[in-house]
Amino acid sequence: MALVKCKQCGTEVATDAVACPKCGTPRPRGMSTGKVLALIFGGLGLLCFGTCLLGGLVSALKGGGATATSSASSGPARTVEIRTLLGEYRDNELRADGTFKGHVIQTTGTVTDIRKDMLNDAYLVLSDGAMFEAVRVQCALGKAQAAKAASLSKGARVTIRGRVAGLMMDVLVRDCELVGP
Repeated sequence: MALVKCKQCGTEVATDAVACPKCGTPRPRGMSTGKVLALIFGGLGLLCFGTCLLGGLVSALKGGGATATSSASSGPARTVEIRTLLGEYRDNELRADGTFKGHVIQTTGTVTDIRKDMLNDAYLVLSDGAMFEAVRVQCALGKAQAAKAASLSKGARVTIRGRVAGLMMDVLVRDCELVGP
């Protein structure tokens, strides 16, 4: 049997004792095995969930999936008013996905942002010109198109062509090409 010192009075106390025999101070308890296991498995679960979530986000940003790998210029583009596209996704995402997801569209909108994502890939954000629009169109650009986008300014009207990937905060359009001012 091992002995430890009481933190209150300094008397040696057996490790299996409930309290110090001299001063009556209860011995501090360590974490139970159940709590330790819960912390370990909870941490591992959180790590796995975070990795899957991050992987899905990166895949979505890179345009992972069978429909996103084909070029936007393969096949005719369907001309869609940006107000119609945004309105459809605002009203009913499932119906809008059935109508637009995986299809090449061409639309004209107002540039609200010109940025790079966390993978250093350029993208444009377009709106219909309304102030404080909740849903907008986010256009992922290739290297050649990024050079063209560098000459744009916020507020400019541009026409883009690309393949709709669905809604993830904004309507995502992959393989975007700038086809006109």
